[in-house]
Amino acid sequence: MKDLYSKGNLLLHKDTIYKDVVIIGNGPSGISLSYMLAGHWPYWSPEKAQKHPDELLRARLNYYDAQKSLVEHDLFSLADGLEGRSTNPVSLLLDSLQHPCADLGMDLPPMVEYRHHPEKEIDHLVLGRGPPGGSWHRMDPNLRTLSLAAWMSLPGLPFADWESRHPPVPAAGSDEPVTSEPVPSVCARCNSEQTKRAKRTGQKVALSSSSKCSKCHRSGTDGNNNTSGAGNNGMTGQQQHGDGGSVVAMLDERTGKVNVQLLCPPRRNLSLKRQVSKEVETRALISRVAQYYASYVAEMGLERYFMNETIVTTVVPLDGKCETVLPERFRNGRWIVAGFNRMTNKRFAIVCQNLVLANGASDLANRLGVKGEGLEMPWVKYELPHLERALEQYDEPGRSQLKPVLIVGAGLSAADAVTICRSSGIPVVHVYRNRTAGLDKMLPGNVYPEYHEVHKMMKDANRKHDLYTPLPEHTLVDLAGAGRVTVQHLKTGERRVLDVSYCAILIGSRPDLRFIATLTKPAAGGDGNACPDSETEDDFGRPPVQPLTMWTFTEQLLTSCLGRKLYWLKHMCAKCKHINLTDKPRHQHHKQQQQQHYNAPALSAGGGHCQHQLGASNLSAASGLGLGEDPTKPIDCKNNPIEVDKYTNAVLRTAHPGLYAMGPLVGDNFVRFIPGGALCITAALHKHTEND
Repeated sequence: MKDLYSKGNLLLHKDTIYKDVVIIGNGPSGISLSYMLAGHWPYWSPEKAQKHPDELLRARLNYYDAQKSLVEHDLFSLADGLEGRSTNPVSLLLDSLQHPCADLGMDLPPMVEYRHHPEKEIDHLVLGRGPPGGSWHRMDPNLRTLSLAAWMSLPGLPFADWESRHPPVPAAGSDEPVTSEPVPSVCARCNSEQTKRAKRTGQKVALSSSSKCSKCHRSGTDGNNNTSGAGNNGMTGQQQHGDGGSVVAMLDERTGKVNVQLLCPPRRNLSLKRQVSKEVETRALISRVAQYYASYVAEMGLERYFMNETIVTTVVPLDGKCETVLPERFRNGRWIVAGFNRMTNKRFAIVCQNLVLANGASDLANRLGVKGEGLEMPWVKYELPHLERALEQYDEPGRSQLKPVLIVGAGLSAADAVTICRSSGIPVVHVYRNRTAGLDKMLPGNVYPEYHEVHKMMKDANRKHDLYTPLPEHTLVDLAGAGRVTVQHLKTGERRVLDVSYCAILIGSRPDLRFIATLTKPAAGGDGNACPDSETEDDFGRPPVQPLTMWTFTEQLLTSCLGRKLYWLKHMCAKCKHINLTDKPRHQHHKQQQQQHYNAPALSAGGGHCQHQLGASNLSAASGLGLGEDPTKPIDCKNNPIEVDKYTNAVLRTAHPGLYAMGPLVGDNFVRFIPGGALCITAALHKHTEND
């Protein structure tokens, strides 16, 4: 392929395209921004604004012209001084209009509407690793959201309206593996009739209403209190099992018996438990939220702006110091975004004037940094869906014979894992650091009963619980082979060795910012060189390769498939086989002078300490070191978000203009606050367009 321009670490080819804006991330953040950049601008209703409970905001809205969009107003004058659960004032402004006084329990209608202005459209492209919705498609579909269902809405299409027009469908087409667990059969009379029919046809026999006895038919059940007909989602030819799965009967030619099997996996007991009360039902199923976000893009006509199933591998600023003349279509470009398509493996390169980081906070799971963690053992899991898929491979007798599952963490994901394992009859050993601190005490018990049940067991560790063994004030210090782990008491230092079937380390996640490695600043004292005794292995277990400079690496990345694969190297110390990439150092009291000498993050006590200086470039590339409010710490969406201008969302800690961030990366960790960041960026780009 003929290159148009080459400058050391930069390659442009003839298939490179130009866009005014490129958005990295197709989750709620990228979707909301795409909606506004497509020309949908928010307006407040002056009649409804007269009834707003906030007197300060009501007075401001009355002072300004309601005929102008929020995009055209001075956001500082409208949003300054507002208080709420977000640190970004514009997010509070738009949320106050979309969900007035929602934190006070008020259910008021929205006071903002969106009007389409095709002439205001800004040419943009949204890049995402999967379907629209981002990480919502990777979560357990049977769990429920923490936020209320109404708070999951995106601009212009309330979640409740969409859900009323898209009723749930049976899960027969679920991607989850089909389980062959037998379920309780129907009554003896119905079972005998189905056996005769199966012998005559030699095929699957559907448990339809016609095969029921008169008693079961009149009662509308199948003998196991499973409703049929309209209460069964209108399914014909199949029976809805009590757990939500469709069942059929199959004839066993050897024994002559009819075995009832599931066509799709049942909904987990955890999901059923969460539907007990009306308060719990105010939280939406994650599967429905993921469907809503994917459908939103189609219904709002945004599909032409989305390029899904793509991996962004590098972002390089165009500084204008070109060795040759750039084509005319790239003259206004300030960034180059490069990557490849996951399905076709075809690479792409995009030149854009403005770049928006909207890739969320759930790309990479945090790790403890203990001994043996870098060996990537299959029985060690870092995400809840991975643990569930592993457990679903066992049938009911197999689960009952499993060794305990070790769960590390005190957050909501750890609580979900505890509940799922116990409901499946699997014993749990729960390791967490603080005896008193547990799940968020702000979550009402009637709305979040499953979390409060786990929290109660965590606090009452001296009592004996069924299938649950709490180990408060403990930490994991060693992962040996064959399911053997070592835990240590934080105060006494006492250690114990446990034999487990799986170890789930659920201690949160962090954003993947490796593609902006050229923008991050090296850590203090780091020279950017890799440890001389370190080795690198790719995700396919291939032999070590020599470290690459950033320039050589980027050239290979853009010119060959091998270069793309080389990007996903994992740097591990050859002697201790681990590296700590978490955002918080652990046990800082251990050898402070050693930390200062090597400039490396502290590792867990007793887990082995790396004696070699880690390359600062590797850490900064993965964590966005230098872009946060505290530039000396990695990006943490809760404690150290990317520092941006509060009214434009422009990234401040970079010398390159045209870089923006939004969503969890800037501290908006609730979906209801995300459209505020989209409003900031849209208003800033609109003002730049007018000035040009």
